[in-house]
Amino acid sequence: MLNLTDDDVYEKLLDYGLFPEKISSIFTSREFGLWVRKKGISVHTNRPFSNITFHLTRNNNAPRILNIPHPIPYFFLCKEIKDNWTTISASIGEVDDYTQRSMIIPKPNNLSKRLVSMLSYDRHKDEKFLSLEKSFKAKYFVHADIANCYPSIYSHSIPWALVGTQTAKNNMNNRTIWYNRLDKRIRAVQRNETVGIPIGPDTSSIISEIILSKVDMALSKYKYFRYIDDFKCYCSSKEELDSFIKNLSKELEKYHLRLNQKKTEITELPKTIEDDWVRALKSYSNKFLKEQNLTTRHINFVSEFIDLAINLTKKNPNDSALKYAVKIISNKRFSDTDTYVFTLMYLSRICFIYPYFIDIFYDLLNNNRPNRKMISILAQEINTIMKEHLEYSRSDVALWGLFLAIKFNFNVDSFDRYSDYLIKDRDCLPVLLCYYYSKKRHLDTSKYFGLIREIIEEKQEDEWWLYIYSLYYDNGRKWVFRSIQYKDFYSELKKGKVQFYHD
Repeated sequence: MLNLTDDDVYEKLLDYGLFPEKISSIFTSREFGLWVRKKGISVHTNRPFSNITFHLTRNNNAPRILNIPHPIPYFFLCKEIKDNWTTISASIGEVDDYTQRSMIIPKPNNLSKRLVSMLSYDRHKDEKFLSLEKSFKAKYFVHADIANCYPSIYSHSIPWALVGTQTAKNNMNNRTIWYNRLDKRIRAVQRNETVGIPIGPDTSSIISEIILSKVDMALSKYKYFRYIDDFKCYCSSKEELDSFIKNLSKELEKYHLRLNQKKTEITELPKTIEDDWVRALKSYSNKFLKEQNLTTRHINFVSEFIDLAINLTKKNPNDSALKYAVKIISNKRFSDTDTYVFTLMYLSRICFIYPYFIDIFYDLLNNNRPNRKMISILAQEINTIMKEHLEYSRSDVALWGLFLAIKFNFNVDSFDRYSDYLIKDRDCLPVLLCYYYSKKRHLDTSKYFGLIREIIEEKQEDEWWLYIYSLYYDNGRKWVFRSIQYKDFYSELKKGKVQFYHD
């Protein structure tokens, strides 16, 4: 597929694909990939593992659970994909116009170097051309998606998609066959459960494409394109429209997946290719904020642009107007301090209500190094946001707030109480950042090592593997590490100087 060799796939999955792309500025698997591709893993080869959970805030402030697999089963899954990549890629790529149908597919040249990257895909731009192509002679538009796609994927359906249901079922007890080994490795990443795959690692994108590409093949007569589990189809009649929905549902059911009936929308054509909110923001940006470098004369334009995004968000609550606008602003450079400070403060006020774009502050600050005055303002703003959203267990707010505090060297207010709350709430990644914050500021870190004993007693080591290994890397001689699981593996990782945190 797209000139990807099995070695390309192996490298990209291991070096860049372990952590969700959303937090790839904080955590990386690059050192792990370099190490494990040379050394391999010879311990704990046949046991299932749990994974770390992380709560990502959506634009409606509801949580979305992301997962970080344990590196041992993740390695074996990547290796199984590599060993059978020729067959897997042939299965996925059998539809002639596959690249014109599925928008998120493995690519060798993504900006992030990942095998599968959401950030490298300009959805609004790419969809324009496909919409025009697919809408020829069409009168109706159908928008449908799969209900809880990744959490609903049935591991045994992977062999069904690869070799056919009957062949797979006839050989389901033969553990030596490659597609059954793949099934086993998929389950090992998630507690040996047959239902659900992790949301976050790039292996899951390949697994979902194995199934959904087969759905595409069965529906090749229809004019549609798909963004992961999101289907957009153009139909010439009501009969074709009904036929598409019926057959899509039927094909999904073959793999134990279901359409989300509440989100299925039907629209009579013509309809605009681009949503009104996109057009409004793009028009304003191109007219008043087209320069890459913003000066003092742009302060009113920035204000009006963000005002526009807020109003559009209220009118289009299920869309991403605000996030779209914030992304544009975060990529700008500010030569005027007042404009920069104004932008920082205005965005933080919105983030107080809608914290789902808190990661954007890192891009903004990374592109425009703040002075002491700005850091002081930043500290006040971020601390306010962190306090507001603590009780809602919003992992991303705590994680990014702590990361910014570490990177830009400002204090977290009432840090002891804040960290104690996160420990009590058992939020792995933010607690790890609390440890790094304490370490950088030479604070007492004893409670973080003491927590490991509680994790062991609670039998939650898999769900805290990154935390345990990170502290083991810093001080593996402490008594608490005598009884941890996977100590032999962590010891080898440490010898290889493998770290997962972007220090």
